[in-house]
Amino acid sequence: MKVKQIFGVSLQALMRHKLRTFLIILAIVVGIATLTVVVSLTEGANKLTMQRIQNFGPDAIMVHSGAGRMQGPSTADQANLSQKDIADITNIEGVKLVSPFQAELDVPIKYGNKFTASWIFGVEPNWKDAWRRGASRGEFITDPDNEQLSKVCVIGATVAKDLFQDADPIGESILIKNISFNVVGILEKRGQSPVGTDFDNLILIPFTTASRRLMNQPLYTSMLRVIVYNPSHAKGTAGQIREILRENHRLASTEEDDFKITTAEGITKMIKGTSKTLGIFLWLIAFISPLVGGIILMNIMLIAVSERKREIGLRRAVGAKKKHIVLQFLSESLVLTFAGGILGVGMGIIIGIVLSLLGKPISINWQPFVIAFLFSAVIGVLFGIYPARKAANLDPAKALSQK
Repeated sequence: MKVKQIFGVSLQALMRHKLRTFLIILAIVVGIATLTVVVSLTEGANKLTMQRIQNFGPDAIMVHSGAGRMQGPSTADQANLSQKDIADITNIEGVKLVSPFQAELDVPIKYGNKFTASWIFGVEPNWKDAWRRGASRGEFITDPDNEQLSKVCVIGATVAKDLFQDADPIGESILIKNISFNVVGILEKRGQSPVGTDFDNLILIPFTTASRRLMNQPLYTSMLRVIVYNPSHAKGTAGQIREILRENHRLASTEEDDFKITTAEGITKMIKGTSKTLGIFLWLIAFISPLVGGIILMNIMLIAVSERKREIGLRRAVGAKKKHIVLQFLSESLVLTFAGGILGVGMGIIIGIVLSLLGKPISINWQPFVIAFLFSAVIGVLFGIYPARKAANLDPAKALSQK
């Protein structure tokens, strides 16, 4: 029998049992759709992680006051970084700039009868160079603002939306801990930080104003952002910073650091470590679902072999060889799995688009298609070969005698 004939016979057999065909295809569709969605979610999550790492900056080193396993910024009440620390770090070879800033988290903000809570950062003008992020509208914090302890602020997009909706906030006054600040600019949008916090729910004020008027911390700085010329040297520079701080803070060799240093490499390891378990779980689901479809395929094909013994016996009697029977049943399996694969990928794309509209990180590209079709072929061969061989090994005389 020619391949075209085998394929035609297979299609006829499948069309004679429409319900059975539908159930097998449905099982394959569910499995392949699950695989497609999980692959798209994984790719989307990886891209989002890399985007967040870029938000942090591959050439950046964050120095936090305080030790422990804190995930967010150090606050002014934890501040222990001195002016000598800042000067010594600035003098390290390869350091481009050091930007100190004070922080206080979830500070109540009021405008008229509207309220929100935001992170407050006291910054110097070089903050915008350290973060590559200035004002999208209006002005940024200036040296005169710091010299005069001015009560001005630059607000993030989330704060602007919460307090002003679509109105222009520049020139308006807001209350930060019941102290009036004039809005002089709106920060460029940045999205989420590497640990998932909203980096647009942020208000910047002059460093001196924060230290002396708002946070009552004139002696020490809570955080430093260090930028190096060569990103590949960030890890080595972080080690030098650690040595300097331990010496300046007079820590004994048995004492733990009273600060924390973070690099882009460290954040990448932390995020990957956190998501590893979830990723394994999702991939198990992704591969188990098509396998369940394959098991259903094999069981139904075995039932089909039992029901079609006379047909198989007749074909063998008129000259069909074992390999022809194997190819016929195997082709039926492949037709079913490829049909299920096509529909499954389509369903996966639709689900992916819906999830994307709901704000989930989805990346739809060629990889899910290739993986899905390859998996369809593997399922068709792996779970179709046993029923096909069983059909081919039937004794023609006994098969013909079946009622």
